[in-house]
Amino acid sequence: MSDSVRCFVAVKAPLGRAENLRHAQARLRAAEGDWKWVDPDTFHITLKFLGDVERTTIPELWASVSGAVGDTQEFKMHFRGLGVFPNARAPRVAWAGIDAGAAELRELAGKVEAACSARGFDRERRPFKAHLTLGRARRPRTSPALAALVQEMAEAGLGEAVVDRVLLMESTLTPKGALHDVLEEHLLDHGEGE
Repeated sequence: MSDSVRCFVAVKAPLGRAENLRHAQARLRAAEGDWKWVDPDTFHITLKFLGDVERTTIPELWASVSGAVGDTQEFKMHFRGLGVFPNARAPRVAWAGIDAGAAELRELAGKVEAACSARGFDRERRPFKAHLTLGRARRPRTSPALAALVQEMAEAGLGEAVVDRVLLMESTLTPKGALHDVLEEHLLDHGEGE
């Protein structure tokens, strides 16, 4: 067993009320086959990528993260529209956008960022942008079919999911893509009377 773990902090995106995400990804896959597509059962929103973390430091790190997000209420996020990073001429990442719930995700990511920074992790240079990664290009290149589909579905409603926990995920890289396992979880407050 290695002394370090490649990991990240995330929230899951269960498909119970967001089945349209699976259909949108299937349409993207049909438009552009030479991509690595995320398994829908592992859909998540990364709040903070940590990289390689010493196993012995995980309990204290997770205690800090749990403490930072401890007063956060669970919330719904609504998926809306498809997009690509960095642009349609040479797309590297295809994603689903988030409208309702984006502010809550940004606040949650800020709390996680502060907790991790206090533990010595570098702060992100780019501002947090709430999105759900659907796939990554093996070789960035122009794809007229992909660009047309992204334009067609730029405002499409893609369902919703409840954010009810924050997870520390292990990411193991394999030739078939990354495998993700939950190392720790913190349940968010579900509110009074629910």
